[in-house]
Amino acid sequence: MEKKIKPCIENEQILKQRFLALRDTLDLLSGKWRFCILLNLHYHEKLRFKDFFEVSEGISPKVLTSELTTLEAHQLIQKKIEYTPTRDITYYVLTKHAQEIWTVLNTLIEFGLSNRQEVIKSFHSDKD
Repeated sequence: MEKKIKPCIENEQILKQRFLALRDTLDLLSGKWRFCILLNLHYHEKLRFKDFFEVSEGISPKVLTSELTTLEAHQLIQKKIEYTPTRDITYYVLTKHAQEIWTVLNTLIEFGLSNRQEVIKSFHSDKD
């Protein structure tokens, strides 16, 4: 007879939904550039395509185009056009939906800072 591990949540359907939601989120935000793009848009509020190269050093135009397209398809960013008499200016902004991500990003940043300190402290104590 096969033993089944019992989850701490009684309703297995809810557990499966939560795992699926986590996997979807991790897939959406995977890679090193999507978090950077969202974080930069959070801090700068709006950025033109060429601005991303200043704030995200090392990203290629092809990768940036792909990442912006994905984030736009998932309604996390929005492309806007500002019409002026001399030329039209296209830029990107976070959507209201993306504002929900800030708490997640901030929590990850805080954990990263704390974890870095722990690792450095552990490294130094190992040398003593």
